[in-house]
Amino acid sequence: MSGQPLLGIIGVVIITLANYDAVRTTLSASNAGPITKQLGRMVWALLLGIHRLRSNHNMLKIAGPGITLLLLLCWIAMEWLGWFLLFCSASDAVVNSTTSVSATLVERAYFVGYTITTLGYGDFAPGAALWQLLAIVAAINGFFVLTLSVTYILSVVSAASETRQMAQAINAMGETPYRIIEVNADGGSFESLAQQMQSLNLTLLGLAQKHLAYPLLHYYHSAEEDSVLPLALAKLDQALTIALFACPNMPSTSRTQLQVSQKTLTKFQDTLKNAFVYPSPQAPEIPDLEHYKQLPFCHESPTAIASYLQSLDRQRLLKAYVEKDGWEWSCLWSHDKKNN
Repeated sequence: MSGQPLLGIIGVVIITLANYDAVRTTLSASNAGPITKQLGRMVWALLLGIHRLRSNHNMLKIAGPGITLLLLLCWIAMEWLGWFLLFCSASDAVVNSTTSVSATLVERAYFVGYTITTLGYGDFAPGAALWQLLAIVAAINGFFVLTLSVTYILSVVSAASETRQMAQAINAMGETPYRIIEVNADGGSFESLAQQMQSLNLTLLGLAQKHLAYPLLHYYHSAEEDSVLPLALAKLDQALTIALFACPNMPSTSRTQLQVSQKTLTKFQDTLKNAFVYPSPQAPEIPDLEHYKQLPFCHESPTAIASYLQSLDRQRLLKAYVEKDGWEWSCLWSHDKKNN
């Protein structure tokens, strides 16, 4: 086999790109690499498009693990291809260990495969000293990427479990914004809601940082409505907004705590740009809120509450967040319609 230096240049470019994407995604703690971003966005867009044609939450449920596995395979394939091209750039780069005959293309692919996975069978070996050094670098590189990948996957799976737990904790407070307010109002003092939010704030801040560190978390979909974080956060945001707006006699301590909690929710919403979630062109529709008249501590009319909600810019972002996860905005209020 004759040497082709151009293949070595192409190989170095592919190796560099694969390493950059792996390191940026797993170690930056704030963003994903370009390959990870595009791969996640394209696969999710395809599955979400199918889901919108024919609702299938179980299909979306496997999207997160599927994208994560696909990304791992993509990194490995790029490393394999890159090092294969590099070891094809010279005729003596890989030789038979016994006969010292130059290896064929298939044999070079085999050699690179067991080198980057550190299996080291030894039936083929690098030729000159330069290639021996590069073989060591390839082995270290492969071990490094595989270790990063496994560690990253375990962290993402753990964070996905925390995401579902957070959604369930919020839904335990109430199935809808109305129920969250009604159950935790304490006659208008909102002490119960303030206390619960105080315990949730730190967890929510930690979850926001994990969504920044592991952008693939946004693609981990739950098929059970009570475990869906976008719906849960949107419900909670509506409840806090309504309580702060419509209950002027709320004690200052409770009001301050709920305002802090709303700022915490806003910090989480800031991570959504990593999942290509942008505000919806139109504000979400607010359903009939007449039943809020039943709450004696609410002193704003249903019409005023609805108008205030629609005036907030973050409503469009929350709507997009819910819909980007494969759900409908109406799901936030569906139980209200059943119970009133």
